Amino acid sequence: MVAVGAGVRAVHDPTPATGHAPRPAMGTGVTEVHGPAENLQAELFGAAAQQRPAAEGFTSVAEVAGAAEAARQSMTVQGGAGRGAAGGHVTFDGDALQATSGDLARAACDLGDTASGLMPIAAELELWALTGAPLLGDAAALSETLVAGLLERAADVALTATRLLWVRRRYEVTEWALTGSFTDAVLNTPLGNVNRSFVRELTRTAEDIEVALTRADIDSPEAFRERVRLSALGLIVRGGGPHGSDAVIRGPGLDDLLDGLLQVPVPGPVGAHPGASGAAGPAVGGPRTGGERRSDAAGRTPGTGADAGGAAATSAAGAMTLGQYLRGFAVNLLTAAGRPAERGGAAGAGSNADPATVSALEPAVAAMMLASPATAGVCALYRSGRRLSAAEQPGKKLEGLLRPLVAPRALHPARREVFTGVTPRTAGEHHMTPLTQRPLPAGVQYTGAVPVTVAGTAAALKDAKNIVSGTGGDGEPVENSTVLVQKATGADGRAAYSVVLTGTEKWVDGSGVHDLKGIGHGMTASPGAALTELPQAQRMAVQALQDAGIRPGDTVVLTGHSLGGIDAAGLAANHEFRARYDVAAVTTFGAPVGDFAIPEGTSVMAVEHVDDVVPTLDGVPNPDSGHRSTVRVNTPYEGALDWAGGRTGVAAHDMYVYTVGAQGISAAHHPAVEAHERRLADVIPHGSGVRTESYVYEGREEH
Repeated sequence: MVAVGAGVRAVHDPTPATGHAPRPAMGTGVTEVHGPAENLQAELFGAAAQQRPAAEGFTSVAEVAGAAEAARQSMTVQGGAGRGAAGGHVTFDGDALQATSGDLARAACDLGDTASGLMPIAAELELWALTGAPLLGDAAALSETLVAGLLERAADVALTATRLLWVRRRYEVTEWALTGSFTDAVLNTPLGNVNRSFVRELTRTAEDIEVALTRADIDSPEAFRERVRLSALGLIVRGGGPHGSDAVIRGPGLDDLLDGLLQVPVPGPVGAHPGASGAAGPAVGGPRTGGERRSDAAGRTPGTGADAGGAAATSAAGAMTLGQYLRGFAVNLLTAAGRPAERGGAAGAGSNADPATVSALEPAVAAMMLASPATAGVCALYRSGRRLSAAEQPGKKLEGLLRPLVAPRALHPARREVFTGVTPRTAGEHHMTPLTQRPLPAGVQYTGAVPVTVAGTAAALKDAKNIVSGTGGDGEPVENSTVLVQKATGADGRAAYSVVLTGTEKWVDGSGVHDLKGIGHGMTASPGAALTELPQAQRMAVQALQDAGIRPGDTVVLTGHSLGGIDAAGLAANHEFRARYDVAAVTTFGAPVGDFAIPEGTSVMAVEHVDDVVPTLDGVPNPDSGHRSTVRVNTPYEGALDWAGGRTGVAAHDMYVYTVGAQGISAAHHPAVEAHERRLADVIPHGSGVRTESYVYEGREEH
């Protein structure tokens, strides 16, 4: 059982939950646990020989293999084992080129001097040859040839030296034309990260085009017209991908803009970090279990101020990025919009946002648009009324504009939460889907064993996403509001536990745990919070781990996609969770996890698609260290050149795309990838004689 803190009760029914057992009366803000989960391995995975359907859009084994190979060839790794290596990067040393040119010029001069020294001898031999002696004539002819050859070589060497100088000059001119506006002075401004992101993406795009044209053997304008289709969003090179597949190439998109923009420091008092003294601006935080927010003796609320999670917990005190600021602002605004429902009023009625909080956003927006520290000061003066008498009008207008947008996404307090352990007897009632109805990309295998590779963890995640499906009594699709915990036990009795956390199901505050409130709570959870104060999905994971038999000191690995990646990183960063269990590894896909402080001893790998906008939303770069790495892949995906999927990066966020890309990542044998997979293999029993057990919890809440 989870230790229960003040204000939260847990009711543990010793009998498996069937939906018919009487429930005690529950008050506001109560967490109710209905019975332990039981091993569902046979119900979920059945016989290993069962065939699985191929996912729509990923039915061709050849195309899936080509996309995985494209991911392998395009992947870049930051941090982890072997970090700092320059492999895969083109470098240019202009100074060395100039030095070589100078050496060649001096060699040409030496050759010219030698030829000049031989010319008198050649002339004297010519005179002696007039005597008619054959040997003297041959010597004169030889000397003329030697002098001419030396002069020719001197000219060639001098020409080469001149060409090298021109190459250097042309490179410098090109570099200035492309990056002249990205000087150190510019890169050190708040918007410098935006420039870096676009330069990086432009370089990658140019390399991708060159590789695709070479693969497609396009060497003429006619072949280019026939096999390259241009689009407003990018281009398609027929046969330009691995194994004869088509190459899909995009330029910089929204993800690249946000990658730099959200990392802009917020200047002035508004940018003061919540953990710093005298901080102003909205606190980063959100409601905890059951919607209750209790203050300590100092008047601070858990999850806010000095106790703030996410950015507040892991970033250096003092500075805050725009992404961190807007994150806290959004959570507080959506939480405020949901409070009238707690009081019995209509959601969105009246002024749901703190005017001071809304008004504090103005300098941040101004700084984002103009990237000028002075702008924030000017806006602050206007807002305080020292220059304009109508100082607060912009804030009120902003509040009015935001209210209709915020109301549908309001975060409502939970009056009651119910965590139900699924058993073989109740699996059907919870819409557990059999193996033969859960698709994976063609050629991808996953039979339910706890994986020890990046490719395997991706397949396990996608499978967990499909474990619950179908429609409910209202005819609407059933929400996958579950957490999967697996236990692997070796022949020697050694056991390890795997937590699989899926992504967002609904972009509103619904009845499940994988919803908008899950994102808000996950991004702002405090690492110092008690286990009973964690976000819902994380508390379900702890409960399922305990039902699976975990003991203090046992090993845990965590895997998550999108919101699930946030929850995985949140558990790995939580002090109490780490003190209780050995968190060996964390693998995330498409998740903004750069702001979670995960200590050494835990191998962390964040997989991101180059077109995916979601990993950029935390507003901070992923840390690079010996135990943390980021793998970026460019996996071709359906809809890459559509406005909806391509430009916004929505399609690139799909777990099917990450599942295919992960096949290439594991096949690359990069040192950082191998080190992470070696860590998984070291702590997870695998191979023959290993027994895998699966435990599933479903979480629901009532508003």
